[in-house]
Amino acid sequence: MSSTDKKITLSEAQSWTQQWRNDESTYNAHNECNAFLIPVQDLNGVLKEMGNPADDSDACIRAYLGVDPSDNTEKLIIVGTEKDRSGVYRDLLPTSDTDTTYSIWDFTSPCPPICDPTSALN
Repeated sequence: MSSTDKKITLSEAQSWTQQWRNDESTYNAHNECNAFLIPVQDLNGVLKEMGNPADDSDACIRAYLGVDPSDNTEKLIIVGTEKDRSGVYRDLLPTSDTDTTYSIWDFTSPCPPICDPTSALN
């Protein structure tokens, strides 16, 4: 799977993060999510959009929690950021669902079910 296969639209990201915020007070009481598995090729995709900032000490990405209401799956939504003059890290977001300047990435798999059964962290 290529990194472009898991981009989501601005509308989807807004829906998923809103769903998380609506559910978060009771979500974890009824659902189990310990971690997210993140494929490295997809992380490289978001870093490439940021100009491959491997040596930039100010380079950061931001991860939002979300829930896809179509199947109630936990999501980790990743976006690139850019530090502005005031020191605030601003999200690099598309301005609409058809804007391709920046991407919003959903390329994670929740644990469970994608878990290491021998991990001391589970």
